[in-house]
Amino acid sequence: MAESSTQSNSKRQTLSPGKDAVVDRISSLPESLLCHILSFLPTKESIATSILSTRWKLLWTLVPKLFLDSDKINTSELSLDEDEDVEEAREIMFAHVVSSVLAQQECGELQTFRLKWQFWWDGSHLDAWLRTAAARKVKELNLDIYTDRDENLKLPPSFFSCRTLVVLNLTGTIDIDIDIDIDIDTPSLSFNFPSLKILRLVRIWLPSIINSQEHSFLKLLSGCPVLEDLSFSTDHFEGEYKLCVPTLKRLSISKIEYNESDYELEINAPALEYFEFYGDLRVIKFYEKLNNLVQADVYPYDSDYEDEEFDRTWVFNIFAALNNVKFLSFSPDGTEWHNFGNIYPSSFQNLVRLKFKVDGCNWNVLRDLLQKAPNLETLVITKGYDFVESNLYWKEPQYDPANLSSLTSFYYRGFKGLNDEVELVKYVLKEARVLKTAIFQVSSGESKESVLEKLSMFPRCSTTCLLRVE
Repeated sequence: MAESSTQSNSKRQTLSPGKDAVVDRISSLPESLLCHILSFLPTKESIATSILSTRWKLLWTLVPKLFLDSDKINTSELSLDEDEDVEEAREIMFAHVVSSVLAQQECGELQTFRLKWQFWWDGSHLDAWLRTAAARKVKELNLDIYTDRDENLKLPPSFFSCRTLVVLNLTGTIDIDIDIDIDIDTPSLSFNFPSLKILRLVRIWLPSIINSQEHSFLKLLSGCPVLEDLSFSTDHFEGEYKLCVPTLKRLSISKIEYNESDYELEINAPALEYFEFYGDLRVIKFYEKLNNLVQADVYPYDSDYEDEEFDRTWVFNIFAALNNVKFLSFSPDGTEWHNFGNIYPSSFQNLVRLKFKVDGCNWNVLRDLLQKAPNLETLVITKGYDFVESNLYWKEPQYDPANLSSLTSFYYRGFKGLNDEVELVKYVLKEARVLKTAIFQVSSGESKESVLEKLSMFPRCSTTCLLRVE
């Protein structure tokens, strides 16, 4: 019996280390799995693992993803002369780090190259970096670049053509114009991204096309034959633009404002499934109806419209294009909306979910839209931050058996119990025959119990409707 106990203790000591022992199980994992783990870290932290052991010394060089950020340069590590500028020294060190990392990388193809770079003096290094990335068949390129120089950074010719690129994100003070400073005898350069599917341009320079036959932005789009996802925002957008992208499925446009110049954005994207727009509706026009559209999020800027008929035409045109949408978010902002009559071209037969932001002056827009959506299943009302109670109250539409006949879910976010809110809720509860849930999120300071008690007194057409106050 004693011998058996001794053998058992011996086996236990063999199978498990002592309580003070350190077991490195991670290092025993396959090299491919370790590289995958490191790919989730910024490159600086990935390189730091090289000090762990001989096993880890060169692992970071096999990671097919690079994320380099000039903000991560520690100024305390810099050796400066008395008259040397800290920012200039930081910039020099960062350029050295990027070049060194690219040179030491031993893996073949580069899956992702993310570069966040703030510079003031010398931006010439970017050419060599992008040439290296292109030579390594980079698939995703993210450039986040800012400079306080008078001129925006012009991307080098090595950027114009990369056959392997699938995702391209450009952010900051970047100029994509490729016609400037090209010799008259040199053939005009053009973009060639045969594999690019996702393109995002954030706050980059999109100058006017007045002095050129075709703007570089349009050349860029024409050089992307399989583009599916396009998003851009800019403060500098002038001239006439015709976006013709037959393969496009997702389009997001923001920060587009109206100005007095001759300015129009015409969109020809028949395959579009998702559309998002933040801006002035006067600047946008669709070439044709979007028959494949599934979701649209439209957030018009508050503008001082003077010509009511002109504004009505623009609103009518955009909704004519979005007529087949299934999921719609609409936030008409500004006092001018109370002057609009029926702005919808025909019924939204496919619309099943509507998110609408009320601001006190657009109740009529919501009312007319509800009458145009006979198959609506979900209605979400949100209250704008600048909501003010006015004399433009909710007015119940004329009775129609099709109104709200398919509605099953109703949400109201920011409910305060104001007169117009109460009238809307009464209408929904009275007309929605198959309503299952009505959920109200009350504003801070409101008593959930008192709100629920008040709502419970309203007549409900649906006998299975559940009221809930959050």
